[in-house]
Amino acid sequence: MSKRLWSSSRCLLSVVFSFLLLVMVGATALAARIYRVQPGDTLYQIAHYHALTTEELVKANQLATTLLLPGQALVIPPATPRADEQLYTVQPGDSLFRIGQRFQADLQWLRARNKLTSDLIYPGQITRVPKPKYVWNIPALMARHPGKVFLNGTTTAKRVALTFDDGPDTEYTTKILDLLGSLGVKATFFLKGNNIPGQEWVVARMIREGHIVGNHSYSHPNLRKYSPEGIMREIKTTEELVAKITGKEMALVRPPYGEMTEAGLDRLVGAGYVMINWSVDSLDWRLGSTEQIMNHTLPQIKPGSIILMHSASEGGRDLTPSVNATERLIYALREMGYEIVPLTELLPVWAYK
Repeated sequence: MSKRLWSSSRCLLSVVFSFLLLVMVGATALAARIYRVQPGDTLYQIAHYHALTTEELVKANQLATTLLLPGQALVIPPATPRADEQLYTVQPGDSLFRIGQRFQADLQWLRARNKLTSDLIYPGQITRVPKPKYVWNIPALMARHPGKVFLNGTTTAKRVALTFDDGPDTEYTTKILDLLGSLGVKATFFLKGNNIPGQEWVVARMIREGHIVGNHSYSHPNLRKYSPEGIMREIKTTEELVAKITGKEMALVRPPYGEMTEAGLDRLVGAGYVMINWSVDSLDWRLGSTEQIMNHTLPQIKPGSIILMHSASEGGRDLTPSVNATERLIYALREMGYEIVPLTELLPVWAYK
């Protein structure tokens, strides 16, 4: 057989083999990719490079032997990280030490999880790194800017503050305003800017009836994922909308989900804002009945509590139980000897700049 014919035959056989392999592995291949065996490759090396075990590679390719041929096509299934892991593709210039620094991982942990016998790694290699752990950074923010971040009042007197997020709207916010007015209670409403257009009169009513309005961003993002500039845009946009209605520049900011970065807080404090979170979350947006809201909220109450509720619905959720719970909560607090006061009487803060 001539060299040209032999070469053509080998090429044809390789194509046929690859086609048959893909047919055999079926659905597995759809979520995977193909690797061509290089001279000197071993099954262990290929598996290790892709964060797999040899058993996973054998099973994905239905191999009857671990013997590999150069040019052979192997299906590489996606690696499955453990619950505390994520997968990272090694980039040019990476070292195990740099990866450890980036993901705050101990080198011994990286060696063990990736079954490394040395610290040598290669671009394109799949490595297992720790999944980022959520760190609640509010204590650090409070220490960074004393008197500018609050979860609750420091009073020992039986005084609490009612706060409502996400308004305004014309369905639930107005019902809550009616209720507060009939019971003689002043509250704080943290407003979401993109809810304001078309409902400016509700904001004006809040001020007219003696309530405080605060800033809850414009579009309700997680500000911990935003740059300081992005955070300021969210806050300033809402502030400008409210200022046009009321003539007031809000000083109190409640970040969505209570999340804020150090750099973002630095900018906010420098611009004259104070960050107000909460110590009692009623979960009124999630709990399905007035009774559930009351049973969840009342045991948490203590002197100085800042109570979080909602005055507008996200995604069409029915907040009727929240409206009803507001009334019952006011009566219950008064029976317990608590006075419901504005935030400015619970905390050493000004409502407006």
